[in-house]
Amino acid sequence: MSYHKENLKERLVEIAWEICAAESWQKINMRYVAEKAGVSPTAFYRHFKNKNDLKAELIRRGYEMLDQGRKDADTFASWGAYYIRFGLDYPNIYDLMFGNIDSNMSLYPDLEAQHNAAFNEVSVALKLLKPDAAEKDIRIKAVNIWASVHGLIGFLRRGDSQDIKSEELTWIENNIEEYLKMTTFN
Repeated sequence: MSYHKENLKERLVEIAWEICAAESWQKINMRYVAEKAGVSPTAFYRHFKNKNDLKAELIRRGYEMLDQGRKDADTFASWGAYYIRFGLDYPNIYDLMFGNIDSNMSLYPDLEAQHNAAFNEVSVALKLLKPDAAEKDIRIKAVNIWASVHGLIGFLRRGDSQDIKSEELTWIENNIEEYLKMTTFN
């Protein structure tokens, strides 16, 4: 495989994303990623100091996808539905973003800023929907929505992995936006 030096970093991230999305973060090692890119492990280290730098790049990409989904959404509920589908379609990436406790992400302040921005967008959208609501009420509702969406992702994923889809879970998964309008966004 040939590559241009200027796009090698992106190629390494793409390969790592594919592996993580299909298998898990634990299946990624720098030697394997470099091999799949057709370069030496030394070339990998020209772009990433360590595996945590690569993890941070995958998390960054996940937040960028969520932000693009927010920008493309025409309603608050459609953004929530996009967010839930992201968690269902990319469970291993989602886990890196929201369940990552095995490394010191404080070394990557931009990731914390992206995480906070994702949550703050919930508050901003609620304020637009309920302009007369008190700031405290907006923040409490934002926390409730955030927890509900993340909980629903876990609930739907558990149903998938344990093959215990009830009629209600199947309906929710097929009608996420409507479900959100009925329960969370009121």
